[in-house]
Amino acid sequence: MKKLLLFFVSFILSMTVFANNTSSIKKIRMNNNPSQLIFDINSKIKPKFNQSYDEYNRLLFLEIEKTNLGPKFNGSNFIGKNIEKFDMIDYGSNIGFFIKLKPNITHKVYTLSNPYRVVIDFKVSSSNKKEFTIAIDAGHGGKDPGAIGFKKYREKDITLAVSKKLKSKLSKDFNVIMIRETDTFITLSNRSKIANKAKADLFVSLHINSAQNSAAQGMEIFYFSKKSSPYAEKIAAYENSFGEKYGEKTTSIAQIMGELSYNKNMEKSITIAKPLNTSLARRLGMKDRGIYGANFAVLRGFNGPGILVELGFISNKIDVKKMTREANQNIMAEELGNKIKGFFY
Repeated sequence: MKKLLLFFVSFILSMTVFANNTSSIKKIRMNNNPSQLIFDINSKIKPKFNQSYDEYNRLLFLEIEKTNLGPKFNGSNFIGKNIEKFDMIDYGSNIGFFIKLKPNITHKVYTLSNPYRVVIDFKVSSSNKKEFTIAIDAGHGGKDPGAIGFKKYREKDITLAVSKKLKSKLSKDFNVIMIRETDTFITLSNRSKIANKAKADLFVSLHINSAQNSAAQGMEIFYFSKKSSPYAEKIAAYENSFGEKYGEKTTSIAQIMGELSYNKNMEKSITIAKPLNTSLARRLGMKDRGIYGANFAVLRGFNGPGILVELGFISNKIDVKKMTREANQNIMAEELGNKIKGFFY
């Protein structure tokens, strides 16, 4: 009987402790000065929380332990100068919050007492460090002129001119790595190595197409794919042949990303390529030839999403006139810059 009585006493005490350890979030509110997100906690003990931050996606995960949510949650009420998106998941005993921050916003999470609160401070970053890095690759260069077409225009000159303008458009919002800024020769493998060393988040390679049929015209964009259509295979073989021509065995350039990364990078590349090719063609009054997956050596060696943009056909008189006009090169750089910025921000 004594043992039974002790069991019931210990059971009641443990239930009392458990009840005392369970808290509730009675209110979530914003404070403007200073900029804060505040979770008012109804609890007899100091609330515990876990946090993690995904810098690439600007996603803060905050989990408040042994608590429940009292008020109805509506994340859209908190979207503003600091928060881009706000979601909540009830795990039963814990509550998790997913808070996507606006660009250049830093945060600090801590607790306050009397009454208990979990507080997130927001501040605009004072650092000049930019969040993402873009590698711009002007196709060909130096002893490799690329395709030579109408009126002896050279691919390497046009791609370099557009690349410089694109750098100017992106530099305000991104770290920009130029694979080449002068008329220099760089191997295909070294192009991707430069981008990988800089830990670039996107690789953009600019090229100009060529065809025996001078009537062929228009823009198209390629992304790296191990599978490709017969047409895409021909274009990739043509571009890869320049590496072979100047002493580089392009088949030795390995795909360095794993299968999961390969699929994810291909998905990201397509997301950029599709709207970009359409907008470029529309603004310049050129034919939209679509987007294709192909085994380009220069894209294969990069460890991230990448696109190879064929700005037009150097063998077509109309395309060449458009591509060599500075006003049109500015439009190309502007559209490329806008779509890249839209993808990241």
